[in-house]
Amino acid sequence: MKKYFLAAISVLATTIVFAQEAPVSEWAKNSITIDGNASEWDLPLKDFDSYTKLFFEIKNDDKNLYLCFQNKDQMSQAKMLKAGMKIILSSKINGKHKASIDFPLPVKKDSASSFTTDEINSDPRLTHQKMHITFLAGDSLMEVNGFARKDGMISSHDTSDIYAAINWDQENTLTYEIAIPLKEMFGNNYAGKNISKNISMEVIINGLKKTGRSGYGGRSGGGGGGGRMGGGGFGRGMGPGGIAMGGLRNGTREFQPGKSAMSEKDEMKEKFTLATATN
Repeated sequence: MKKYFLAAISVLATTIVFAQEAPVSEWAKNSITIDGNASEWDLPLKDFDSYTKLFFEIKNDDKNLYLCFQNKDQMSQAKMLKAGMKIILSSKINGKHKASIDFPLPVKKDSASSFTTDEINSDPRLTHQKMHITFLAGDSLMEVNGFARKDGMISSHDTSDIYAAINWDQENTLTYEIAIPLKEMFGNNYAGKNISKNISMEVIINGLKKTGRSGYGGRSGGGGGGGRMGGGGFGRGMGPGGIAMGGLRNGTREFQPGKSAMSEKDEMKEKFTLATATN
């Protein structure tokens, strides 16, 4: 009898897990300007991932998917800007799709924005100023793959298509905004009736490759998978500084013995569905 009871509990638990629906993106009631300024978003952003140290939120309208990330941790910002970040979006809307965006791109070893951890530790304020100035003065190219029309290296400033922006506020909080046309993701025959299907988002912040005693150089590419999955859930959590968040996520990290947090790859996985104007 005990064996049958445990089996029934197991089936019930499995049913509950699979019955949970993916969270729904928020409908963008007002226009969102992609400029690295989060003023059009409700702050603080409702979700936080403990590995990537990213606050994030997802919105959409009938034309675009909008993603907003914020990073308040200075060392984590340095890692993101130097090693690079990848966003992977997968869905079965209008057929199977998988597309990726690499932005910011990894910094080359001999770039003017190169710096060491010794520099950061000795004078963080000056190093962060240098990091901001050199990034904002750069070409701001991004690499996109798997979209309907765009492929390869493109400008992040082309407001007619996929475009992104990174900037900082007075408190040195980094804001990363990106707009992705739904037709780029799903093709011109995209049908609104299919928006209830899940979209999977994977965010990867590359690890820095150690080049000397305390210096780190950029590393190309993203890479995914592997590592340890932390606890998920959509209950309220506390972000850095005791900020109440709508959801606390634990992402995936590729742990490697003997490596610091700066050299480890951090990964976050999220599923969601698109919102409609009636939601």
